[in-house]
Amino acid sequence: MARPELARPLSKAPALLARLAAKFELVAIVSGRRASDIRQWIGTPAVRVFGVYGLDETEADPTLRAALPDAEIVAASIPGVWVEDKHHSLALHYRSAPIPQSAERVLRHRLSGLAARFGLSVLTGKMVLELAPKHAPGKGALIEREASIHALAACLYAGDDVADLEAFAALDRLRAGGVPTLKVAVRLPETPGELLVAADVAVNGPAALLEFLGPLAAD
Repeated sequence: MARPELARPLSKAPALLARLAAKFELVAIVSGRRASDIRQWIGTPAVRVFGVYGLDETEADPTLRAALPDAEIVAASIPGVWVEDKHHSLALHYRSAPIPQSAERVLRHRLSGLAARFGLSVLTGKMVLELAPKHAPGKGALIEREASIHALAACLYAGDDVADLEAFAALDRLRAGGVPTLKVAVRLPETPGELLVAADVAVNGPAALLEFLGPLAAD
């Protein structure tokens, strides 16, 4: 989808998440999207939402405001690239570039210099690179933190993005510590091959993921 803010969950997803949340200690969404958007779409208070890779739970870094004009200059210099201001991060989308792979290489190089100048990090997502504070928790750290807080006896995580490799690595560490885990890759045209290789199970798209999770919510 060219504009990520137009993305919406499948119609059956909120009800399934609600049933899962009623059965398990923790059901959570960890996303690069803003938590407020996801909560509005899901409408299920029992589901925890960690937006912008966990940064939604922190105060906005003023450095991002200072870096925004330069980020917009970088975006304007590469055809098809545009900036999404998430308040806690600056996402530069290159999906609409004529040759996305070339745009990604140029964009990464320029953002690396910008990040070094402002003391920021560059996060990788699906057809997007984000400038974020260096203290950004990331999906992996969030999962390990919540697993510890809730003393989870097992953990399942599903994802389809580059950033989900961090999450899968966290599940590997939990597994090494004796916690049973299951890594589920959702196969889409842009799902990275590394994620499919690292997964325990792969499903063909969001609808198949709901079918896969359905039995877990059964009475």
